[in-house]
Amino acid sequence: MKTLNTIGLLFLLLFSSISSSCQNTDNTKLTLFQEEKNEMLFMLEEEKLAFDIYNVLNEKWNLRIFENINQSEKRHMNAMKNLLQVNHITFILNKERGVFKNSELQKLYDELISKGQKSKLDALEVGKLIEEKDIKDLQLAIKSTNDEYSINVYTNLLNASYNHLSAFNRNISKY
Repeated sequence: MKTLNTIGLLFLLLFSSISSSCQNTDNTKLTLFQEEKNEMLFMLEEEKLAFDIYNVLNEKWNLRIFENINQSEKRHMNAMKNLLQVNHITFILNKERGVFKNSELQKLYDELISKGQKSKLDALEVGKLIEEKDIKDLQLAIKSTNDEYSINVYTNLLNASYNHLSAFNRNISKY
């Protein structure tokens, strides 16, 4: 009986510790700088850019790499949506393919779609360019925040982008 009470007490202490740690983290998240919030919104749309472009290029060229990586891009978008929700940041992501609120991303989408339509090699080069941009932007986002949860999300996305870049480079080397 004493053992059960001791275990129950330890569980209660552990749960209380976890709860207060989560609460502190949430309070910290509410004090993000506007720059950090803008970065999160940009990263969400940048993940959508990759998702939309890979969809179009997969339909055009039917290359397995676009289908495989596109599944990952969907998860990346969900990770960014979750990061925004956890931080109570309102966002609207246009569901229409190829439509972006950010004018820089809209221009990039139009340019990369045009390039990717020319040939399979050009399409693969577009994938490489997207991943290189994503890596650069994620590195900047990591340097621009002290929020551990944001850093964790960005780091996971960064590691995936390195893997995607390697896959595009392998496919390009076959041409």
